[in-house]
Amino acid sequence: MKTAIRIDSHQHFWQYNKQEFDWLDVSMAPLQRDFLPTDLKPSLETQKMDGCVAVQARQTYEETLWLLSLADQYPWIKGVVGWIDLRANDLADQLNELKKYTALKGFRHVLQGEAEPEFMLAKDFLAGLQMIAERGYCYDILVTQDQLPEVIKLVDRLPIMPLVIDHLAKPLIKEGRHSMSGKTAWHDWCHHMDSLSQLEHVHCKLSGMVTEADWQSWTAEQLFPYFEKVIDCFGPERVMFGSDWPVCQVAASYQQVVSLTECALEALCPESKNQIMGSNASKFYSL
Repeated sequence: MKTAIRIDSHQHFWQYNKQEFDWLDVSMAPLQRDFLPTDLKPSLETQKMDGCVAVQARQTYEETLWLLSLADQYPWIKGVVGWIDLRANDLADQLNELKKYTALKGFRHVLQGEAEPEFMLAKDFLAGLQMIAERGYCYDILVTQDQLPEVIKLVDRLPIMPLVIDHLAKPLIKEGRHSMSGKTAWHDWCHHMDSLSQLEHVHCKLSGMVTEADWQSWTAEQLFPYFEKVIDCFGPERVMFGSDWPVCQVAASYQQVVSLTECALEALCPESKNQIMGSNASKFYSL
């Protein structure tokens, strides 16, 4: 009997320097160092992962090329989600240069870091997304919960292309669903995720939850409703596991993140566990 494929759809590698990783502040001091494939491989092996998708952490073309070089060196890096300036005048030329890299599956921009909410709706940005769609690439949407109204507008203006919401759009888990502000945040997040899930080409990653909760005191019970909501609205066929390693390590070990996800899946949709832990990512990214 063939063993189900297991893929971590979301993790990062980086060579740390203070200038380019200023988002790693003092609260994330343990992450202020290099994180390379040799650091991740033991965890993948322990959790019986067949491979991973390396996602950009810096917004430089050079990092995209570096990640692709790692994929060439380590075959278990099954795919790369890189960065490219979607507004660049020479975008077509850059994409032609990248065409030779079969490990390149898609792109991402750190939209959560843009001060202007309408940034993602600018004509030049939309034109860039249109161009990568025409070339068959996927796109990872990295936003916070408060940006979801703009995301809904964005998706409505894009062609039908493979899209995935990273980290559940970073809901305000730390607020708690039972506080006054937490109830409002939960209601708004559910409403917007329901809207996005109506489009069959939009997917969602079960990733990043532990770092949106209280790093020291999160519980599986606190996170369970978020698992349940995403699986309920997107369906188990459009949801995929991602560890968000090494960022997750400020709140949980790699093993804890995998165990948390698998326990939730066993309770919510045991028949779809293999899909969510691997085959969905394999299909989405054409690994």
